[in-house]
Amino acid sequence: MTDSTAPPPAPATANTPEPITPPAPVGPPAALTAPPGTALQIAQMLAAGTIDTSQAGRLAKAGNLSMLDVARGLTTLREAAEPREPDARTDAEKAVDRDFGPAAKPEEFHTRYYTPGQEPAVVPKEVQAFDANVRGWMADAGLSRELGNSVFSTLSKAIQHTHTMTTEQRESHRDSENAKMEKLFGPDWHETKLKPVRAMLDAIDQKRSGLKALVREHGDNAVFLAQLIQAAAIYHRRLGR
Repeated sequence: MTDSTAPPPAPATANTPEPITPPAPVGPPAALTAPPGTALQIAQMLAAGTIDTSQAGRLAKAGNLSMLDVARGLTTLREAAEPREPDARTDAEKAVDRDFGPAAKPEEFHTRYYTPGQEPAVVPKEVQAFDANVRGWMADAGLSRELGNSVFSTLSKAIQHTHTMTTEQRESHRDSENAKMEKLFGPDWHETKLKPVRAMLDAIDQKRSGLKALVREHGDNAVFLAQLIQAAAIYHRRLGR
């Protein structure tokens, strides 16, 4: 039986809106398996860790590139995508790094004590301890990797040249090297040029003893002394002096 009191249903019209369907939940993007064609795709694949050798090969073939070019491009994108620590250096420190190169860590220096191919199977502990000190001294001085390696190479050659000399030969050698320094820096070079060097050696030797004795014993070399003067200038500038 029909209820005559109930209002009739509203007639459907053409303007009645369609029911709204809620959007489907968004999940993680599907892994890209096709050869990447854009920088965005490459970046997405790098972020997801889905680029492999075969995909890099297809990218190289599709773009008529060498695998080396592709590898370089991927490395650049990966480095750009990786978060970096904020640069905490002061403006003065940045200026020193720009002018002389960034200070290297001890493990970044290249030191060698044996002829290549003649290294012992086990390096003696004394050599290991000396090497740790050498690397520490160069790091404490704030030397760049290039300058530190050059200083080590110069001193090594100087030691090889003088270690078999007699006392008289050493004195003659010292006079000859001092004459070179005087020609380079003037007759008062001991005072004007070596004063900052002595201050640097004193400070570093207090942290890690042995440097002053090493320089005193084997430092009679004009090239090595000139490098020490340069190292002292860098050291004091890093300290803001």
